[in-house]
Amino acid sequence: MSVIADVTIRTRLIVAMAVSLMLLVAVGLSSLTAMTTVDRATEELYGRWLPSVRILAEMKYTMASHRLRFVRAILTPEPEDRAEVFAMADQRVADVGGLARVFEARLVDPEERLGFTAAMERWQIYLGEEKAVRENLARLGAGELSALVNGRTRLAFDDVNAAVNAAIAYNDRGADRSGAAAVATFDRAMRLNLSLFCAALLLMVGFVVIVVRSISRPIDRITETMHRLAEGDRTVSVAGLEGSNEIGRMAAAVDVFRNYLIERDSARAALERVNEALEEKVEARNAELSAANQHLQAEIVERIQAAQQLKAMQEELIRTENLAVIGQLSAGIAHELNQPLAALGTLSQNAVRFFDRGDHDTVRFNLERIGHLVERMGVLTGHLRSFARRSSGDLEDVDIARSVDNALALLGHRTSREAARVVVDPPATPVSARANAIRLEQILVNLVGNALDATRGIADAQVRVSWEAVDGRTVVRVVDNGVGLTPDMETRVFEPFFTTKKSGDGLGLGLGLAISADIARAFAGTLSATGLPDGGALFTLDLPSSEEASDTRD
Repeated sequence: MSVIADVTIRTRLIVAMAVSLMLLVAVGLSSLTAMTTVDRATEELYGRWLPSVRILAEMKYTMASHRLRFVRAILTPEPEDRAEVFAMADQRVADVGGLARVFEARLVDPEERLGFTAAMERWQIYLGEEKAVRENLARLGAGELSALVNGRTRLAFDDVNAAVNAAIAYNDRGADRSGAAAVATFDRAMRLNLSLFCAALLLMVGFVVIVVRSISRPIDRITETMHRLAEGDRTVSVAGLEGSNEIGRMAAAVDVFRNYLIERDSARAALERVNEALEEKVEARNAELSAANQHLQAEIVERIQAAQQLKAMQEELIRTENLAVIGQLSAGIAHELNQPLAALGTLSQNAVRFFDRGDHDTVRFNLERIGHLVERMGVLTGHLRSFARRSSGDLEDVDIARSVDNALALLGHRTSREAARVVVDPPATPVSARANAIRLEQILVNLVGNALDATRGIADAQVRVSWEAVDGRTVVRVVDNGVGLTPDMETRVFEPFFTTKKSGDGLGLGLGLAISADIARAFAGTLSATGLPDGGALFTLDLPSSEEASDTRD
């Protein structure tokens, strides 16, 4: 104590002033650090987060504008007006691409880049859904368009909105982090300053009081303002704290952040209102289209149902006749298979015996014969399977020679045991027709089978099958020298349930020729019958050739 007592008042004052100056230097250094942190946070806020949010908000608005024009184009009835609106929508797509490139050039954070890449991928998925709608726009009905607009495309657009909102939220969080970092830095700085001020309070009470009043209260006000802004209160402000010092810059940064939050909330609310209004318009337009189409649908629904029922009955009738022909062929085909099977058994047993004896040449000969028999059975079953397959009825280019070969292969069990000789007279060059292969074979099986029935018991019986191209048409003729047709029968043979067969001749329902004539008409062709003067009958199948059908389609 004696040492302190010996210190003069001046020394004490000098020491106090020196300590105060040291404390002031410490406070200045602390404030300088805080100012540097705030400047850095402000620069990050203005240089990175706010421009990113602005670009994303503009991109989101442009996407919503594109979506609005796309829906408007779909609902536009006039093709020229629709094309103009689609062009405007495509321009919005180009604008989005430009904004995306600008934003992508600013990306430095891998997480932010990953999220933005996911958003643009969803945008491309949505554009793909739009493309599918535009490509099928001409043949889609109002209900289907409504389902696509309010269903898949809207879900895809909601995914895009969600991804863009996630990117905006990421930048919002970055801005929030910058503000929070500034607030935290100032909190730490002020705590240190308050500690230093408390230490200097014994020396410079008045000065500390003035400093505390000039710094602490504005910082508290800014801190409270930031907290209330974070809680969603946009009515608070830091008015009255303007200036060029640190407090003024902090107040300016808080005002900018507050204005950004207000603009963001306004843009979000405006976008929600636009979306709600667009949904209401779409629903109203859909209701109008539904009411307009209801009357037309009521008029055509019965005709459509009747046409569908008629087509289904015709298809089933053709299928039934096809199965009936298969049933008639099954016994003969079974006989055709039994003979090779018996031969296979004998040859295989002999092959084993000769193998045991070491006679490999005979074994090889037997195995080769087995292979030929298996190939023969495979061809026969292949023809039967092809003939029995359910046909879609679609037209295609059919080689007449191949269809004749397949039909005669199915009738091979009859041609081999019937007395009639089947003669095939092909043209010099291949001829094809626009038809369905399976149903054309059904016609040929019916015509050749009837010819074989008609020539049964006739001496020197013969059935001739020929075809040629005549004036852009393909004409197939089946001629026999059987019992023939009377003039009255030439037209009646195509009537349902009419037959000239007698009991024991494989009597059927009399539907074969009627169904064959219907199939020919479905091919845009004709099937006619003519009785020959010397006996026998001529059946002529006239079909459009492949070249004629191609010219018609062109």
